[in-house]
Amino acid sequence: MKLVVLIPAYNEESNIEKVIQNIPRKIIGIGEVKVLVVNDGSTDKTIDMAISGGADRIVSHKTNSGVGAAFMTGVRNAIGMNADIVVAVDADSQFDSKQIHELISPILNNQADVVIGSRFQNGKPKNIPRIKHFGNKIFTRIVSGLVQQKFTDTQTGFRAYSKEALSNISVVNDFTYTQEVLIDLKFKGMQIVEVPVSVIYDDKRKSRVVKNIFNYSCRVLAILIRTLVFHRPLFSFIVLGGIFCGGGILAKLLTISSILNVNASLSTGLIIMGGVSFMMGLFATVVFNRQSFVEKDLRQYLEKLSALEQEKNDEKVIES
Repeated sequence: MKLVVLIPAYNEESNIEKVIQNIPRKIIGIGEVKVLVVNDGSTDKTIDMAISGGADRIVSHKTNSGVGAAFMTGVRNAIGMNADIVVAVDADSQFDSKQIHELISPILNNQADVVIGSRFQNGKPKNIPRIKHFGNKIFTRIVSGLVQQKFTDTQTGFRAYSKEALSNISVVNDFTYTQEVLIDLKFKGMQIVEVPVSVIYDDKRKSRVVKNIFNYSCRVLAILIRTLVFHRPLFSFIVLGGIFCGGGILAKLLTISSILNVNASLSTGLIIMGGVSFMMGLFATVVFNRQSFVEKDLRQYLEKLSALEQEKNDEKVIES
């Protein structure tokens, strides 16, 4: 059983070495532990410190592409490293890497495909900024509502993924991945659980992702809407169409009742847009379902190819 610890890093020269050195190299149930660092266009000595810390593999982006892009680069490389389990951990040393064994335990026991290290399951962490805690609560409730499963922390960067979950991840946003990957995998039938983890906040440290709370919120909401449209296109367009049709019908009723004179073209246009939205939902459902079949076929092909390569390697070992 091979574990790959994935660390996306951007200008983390002061923390990355400590994070890598704290990763346990011997874990019960795991035969091999490898550390994979994705350097997301750092301009400091992140690479040098990662090497000094003992990283087994370092992959670099030429420019800063975002934590979502760094995560997906790490996923692709972890698959290439034949990882059975991948643990993603932030490079800022806020999480305790020694808790990795607790994080992967449900996967080793076949109880989950994805394990979230929740910072809030045992209460509010010390020194967490109020605005960050409030924002986390809001987005956690939104994601929980969308996937119909109650979570306590959907923004955490400390998570574990099984091999099956790893091969099913489809994150297209470069900005961040935390919410999108949960919705994506949950809608694909993956079993997701939470375990409590400890976290230490530095009052003086500024977030690499949440530089502006308003901008961050808008971008995350856009990601959530796009992910919902991708996985539940018919529902999404029915809701949109219902809003348009409802607005058009309401406008006509107000006009008929002489309460408010609404231009007939506007009310009719809203109703037509509602009908078009319904049709778009049907069309999008066909398109996205077709894409899902293509992704499934590709994963099956890659799994068969990997199995054939493993058989060839086993034959070479026997012959030698």
